[in-house]
Amino acid sequence: MKKILQFFLLLVFSVSGFCQDIKLVSSVSGQPLSGVTVLSERGDVLAISDVEGTILKSALEPLQGTYVLIYENYEIARVGAADLSQQVIRLQDRVSEIPAVVISAKKAKYLNVKGYFNVYITINRELNVYADGVATYIFDNDSKKLRSVSIEQYRTFTKSTENQDRKKVASMVYTSSLKVPELDEIGKIQQKLQKGKSKYKELESGNQTRMQIHQTALQERAFSILGYRFYDFEYLNAASFEKGTSDLRNFLAYAEQINFKLKHKSEADYHQMTKYANFLPTEISYSNSINSTQIKLDPDKSHYSEAYWKETGFPDMQQVFRSFFEKSLHEGQNRGTK
Repeated sequence: MKKILQFFLLLVFSVSGFCQDIKLVSSVSGQPLSGVTVLSERGDVLAISDVEGTILKSALEPLQGTYVLIYENYEIARVGAADLSQQVIRLQDRVSEIPAVVISAKKAKYLNVKGYFNVYITINRELNVYADGVATYIFDNDSKKLRSVSIEQYRTFTKSTENQDRKKVASMVYTSSLKVPELDEIGKIQQKLQKGKSKYKELESGNQTRMQIHQTALQERAFSILGYRFYDFEYLNAASFEKGTSDLRNFLAYAEQINFKLKHKSEADYHQMTKYANFLPTEISYSNSINSTQIKLDPDKSHYSEAYWKETGFPDMQQVFRSFFEKSLHEGQNRGTK
């Protein structure tokens, strides 16, 4: 009986350790660090810290030699497996120069939120496709409904892949999934929170209020279409506003993560698919008409006339991925004029 009890306690503590949260904290300010990307030594995207600065330790297992930590698109630390025994990891985060959002004082029918975006897809944690650019989201100023998205410039990158086979999920290049961040409900985030079906976290950090919504779908059974099976969806949407408000005029940042499992019916195992998308406002203005560009995001092309990614504060994750995949990451041909 004693041996059975010891085995049971060992099992419980093993499970507890496996599910342990690790909190990432700034050693400078003491504040939780949200949006820290944890990469493997080979560049696989393993986890991103939530609004409370936490990551699930199980997302980093099996334990390996070194993990690369990226914050605001720069490497801030490399930690070893031994460091993960700590529940709190203090990091020397860099102080970045982020320009203030320019806000027009004159109100009108439409509210225009211009800014920088990036979006990328991973399969089994490995980068598949990437895009970034400049876009303007046009909202009805009264209802806060999104009316239009105007893409101004963008670039796309794919990793070299040979022998694509639609029956092998991991062999495909998912350019069709490259879409700008979905800000449809950002103007009505409080109404979304009141629906009650989502898990919600909120944290005041410095001069910001950070909000995170967590939703799940297809947890118990798969959905099948055209020979593919989808399973276990998880949606994480995080938004930051100036402290104490959720008004679009005070919108500071948006991050989106969609996780799901996918396989072709002929495959034995599911593949882990993840889409990441980020948006940083740079300018908020008003207009009485919708002025939208004719540029569409063509996942196989790029379209830019200036090096917008060199601007201060641009979320250039491409430079991070390039450090791992310089020889295999290829940009789509630019259709704009430099």
